[in-house]
Amino acid sequence: MIVAIEGIDGAGKNTLTRALVTALETAGRRVGTLAFPRYAVAPLGPAVRAMLTGDQALAPVAASVRASALLFALDRANARPELAAAAASDDVVLVDRYVASNAAYGAARLPAAERPAFRDWVAALELGDLALPRPGLQVLLRVPVEVARARARSRAAADADRAIDRYEADDALQTRVAHEYEELARAAWAAPWRTVDPAETADAVGKIISDLL
Repeated sequence: MIVAIEGIDGAGKNTLTRALVTALETAGRRVGTLAFPRYAVAPLGPAVRAMLTGDQALAPVAASVRASALLFALDRANARPELAAAAASDDVVLVDRYVASNAAYGAARLPAAERPAFRDWVAALELGDLALPRPGLQVLLRVPVEVARARARSRAAADADRAIDRYEADDALQTRVAHEYEELARAAWAAPWRTVDPAETADAVGKIISDLL
């Protein structure tokens, strides 16, 4: 089963993913992991990173919500064989960001009236045209925007390879993305959702996942 871990930048997705690996493996489950975007995997990962860090050659792509969403989607599509292999060999595949991140971040950049159609377009593109496997569960890590912002900036200060990108630097965007994630979870967009707060332990979330297997 594919389990997508979602949330705004700095929410703690990577931390939760690592803890879930330990909790699920302790429970006897075989666990695989992937994370998107795959910045180090050519050709699309480096292009995504360049777009997010302001490369002028990619400015027209960055300016278009659908063009940038397509770039993120194609990065995932290139990982489809890896996803399929992991899903076939492991009980759980934890994915740090998946299709819902495209829906949330892209919709948050659009006027409110255009957001529902954009969410539908992302689902049709990634789960339909690009034939990405549908997740069995999507976990929304709900963290206050100001807490996530402080974490993202602290992470960037400690690691030169994790400089703040254009999305992370936009506090208003992060607030809208948080709202979009709540809307996606409320509508059970694309697959079932479970919203968790930081106080919920990885063991508790792992049990939720195990109960679905």
